[in-house]
Amino acid sequence: MRNLVLGLVFLLAMGDSCNNGVVGVQDYGSVTGRVLDATTNRPIANAFVSVGSLFVVTADGQGAFTLPHVPVGLQSVTARMPGYTTDATTLRVKKDETAQVGYLRLVPLSKPEAVPTLPPPATPTPEVTVIPTYVPPGYTPSPSASPSPSPTPAASASMQPQSG
Repeated sequence: MRNLVLGLVFLLAMGDSCNNGVVGVQDYGSVTGRVLDATTNRPIANAFVSVGSLFVVTADGQGAFTLPHVPVGLQSVTARMPGYTTDATTLRVKKDETAQVGYLRLVPLSKPEAVPTLPPPATPTPEVTVIPTYVPPGYTPSPSASPSPSPTPAASASMQPQSG
């Protein structure tokens, strides 16, 4: 009996040391986008957005959402809202990066046939930020690097020494 207990303790100790206390380690990224009504291009607040069944968030008042801690790889992102159709798209999530879904566009279930869906709005272009470069003290740019205005003939004449 004593050998059996010692054997179990030994097996449990060996099993605990094999995984170093880390179970289910995986790399994650995040997913962001907006949920819009396809007939009006207006945001749909409180729409459910999910990746699988474990990662679910609701869209804010502007239809925007961010799903944090999504496992890396190909993921299917689905948007749902009562009274609307469901929309889904597949994208690749990369480690420690944010994947952009863009727009998930839901069509109202009560939409008359005569009402068309609108094209999605233009995606805003990020503004370019100019970062100034370092200029060491005492540096003078060469004339070919930055052209300076040439003096006018009248200004040149007034700079010449006068003989007298």
